[in-house]
Amino acid sequence: MTEQAPGFDVTQPNVARMYDYYLGGKNHFPADRAAAERIIELSEGHVREAVRENRAFLGRAVRYLAAECGIRQFLDLGAGLPTQGNVHEIALEHAPDSLVTYVDNDAVVAAHARALLEGDPRVRFLEGDLRRPDEIVAAASAAGIAFDRPIALLLVACLHFVPDEEDPEGIVAAYRDVLPSGSHVVISHACSDPVPEAMAAAGGVYGRANAPFEARPAARIARFFDGFDMVEPGTVSLNEWRPELDALPLRGGFLPVLGGVGRRP
Repeated sequence: MTEQAPGFDVTQPNVARMYDYYLGGKNHFPADRAAAERIIELSEGHVREAVRENRAFLGRAVRYLAAECGIRQFLDLGAGLPTQGNVHEIALEHAPDSLVTYVDNDAVVAAHARALLEGDPRVRFLEGDLRRPDEIVAAASAAGIAFDRPIALLLVACLHFVPDEEDPEGIVAAYRDVLPSGSHVVISHACSDPVPEAMAAAGGVYGRANAPFEARPAARIARFFDGFDMVEPGTVSLNEWRPELDALPLRGGFLPVLGGVGRRP
């Protein structure tokens, strides 16, 4: 269990710490564990499978972008707590000249990320809110991201924490409009189509956490890629996006999280 730090509210469930709990990490408190266990119950255990698949999808996407597409700049928004298979580890393995910039507005994430990433000039952390594209772009530019060269924009498992009233499609479009040609966006998002009641109940649990949760239908998720050319196989269940040959089948069949990669023409 993580130690309490000044300014951290350990009595309110925190979505980053809940995610860490699903993955089997140690950076969580009783309130996080209680909320996460309720989500595990509602999902009949499949949420653990979903977060593992999400990490695997992220890894495959970063490897594809670094090794096959020649991307050397990675901007990871809503990055969450550091864990195994981090973006910088994968990107730098395949392209040692990469620059990886993580962004999150969570104090817990910031403390852990800065401690882990200190000392490598190729990896940076910015404290900022992905819902403010102008501020993020300015800060990323100041940190060394060049917006005249292709960038990989990562929005993985974070947009379902942006409610409709904050216009998540408009937020993604604002980032899209400043990305140069040849850039890519990577998105994963909880999908409400296969299990609408469970997703609605999960939203109630997250409503008591530090960020709301809103699963969306597949048609809405596809709209996040407006203005991008989709990389095959398109927007699909995470386990179906360029799966590894040794990938294990899912216990529950269809995974209610969709993901995809789009290229800025």
